[in-house]
Amino acid sequence: MTNPKPNSGTMAKPDNDATMRLNRYLARAGHGSRRAAEDLIRQGKVKIAGEVVRDLGRQVNLEKDQVEVDDKPVRLPEDFRVYAFHKPLDVVSTLRAQGGQPSLVPYRIQADIPERFVPVGRLDSMSTGLLLWTDDGALNQVLCRPGSGVWKRYEVELNGPLPATKLPLLTKGGIRLDGRPCLPCRLEMDMDKTTRHWIMELHEGRKRQIRRMFSEIDLKVLRLHRTDVGPINLGKLRPGDFRRLTRDEVLSLRREATGNRERDR
Repeated sequence: MTNPKPNSGTMAKPDNDATMRLNRYLARAGHGSRRAAEDLIRQGKVKIAGEVVRDLGRQVNLEKDQVEVDDKPVRLPEDFRVYAFHKPLDVVSTLRAQGGQPSLVPYRIQADIPERFVPVGRLDSMSTGLLLWTDDGALNQVLCRPGSGVWKRYEVELNGPLPATKLPLLTKGGIRLDGRPCLPCRLEMDMDKTTRHWIMELHEGRKRQIRRMFSEIDLKVLRLHRTDVGPINLGKLRPGDFRRLTRDEVLSLRREATGNRERDR
């Protein structure tokens, strides 16, 4: 009895250093799981060298082939870069100075970061900590969506103790801003400090959201410091310094942002 042939009609060849299976290529480039990538191929949305490809076993020549999805070029994560940056106090998270406050541009120039790199989201001028930069526009957009599922972790210092009766308002979506309820957050006391110090995690990105949430329960945020974005930690990076993320860090961030937990094989 002969073995049945794959649905694609061709036997998939193993990857080598110069080629990669198309479904794996698309998954690595952020287009969902390999199964989702195969759906894109079946739907005729994928082109190589300008021609629609429907062969699920097709190999991509990493040195020569130009892959497109919906007529937009596809690049592997290795072609993009992501940097961690420690935003200092009293610096606006924009590429233009505002109201006399310095922008991020001098830090980018000093670190010799190309102009195509832009910050992912914002931290207000009074906040410090981890700010990611990337030249991957798709990843940037996904990370900035509230529904991305990427949790951001902050150290919060308040002007007074947080009453236990107010905790459910924050952790169960009881705070409303701009007429809409905030998504539930995670909140725990920073045990190394006082009752005014908390660790807060949320995956929304509304303007000055944390400060406004606490303001709704008559508390003021005195200090706000972001330590984590998903799997990326600020670590010991000094204020004003950049650190390029490793390949594994970028892939981990991309998997969390897209919900693709498929392990690379």
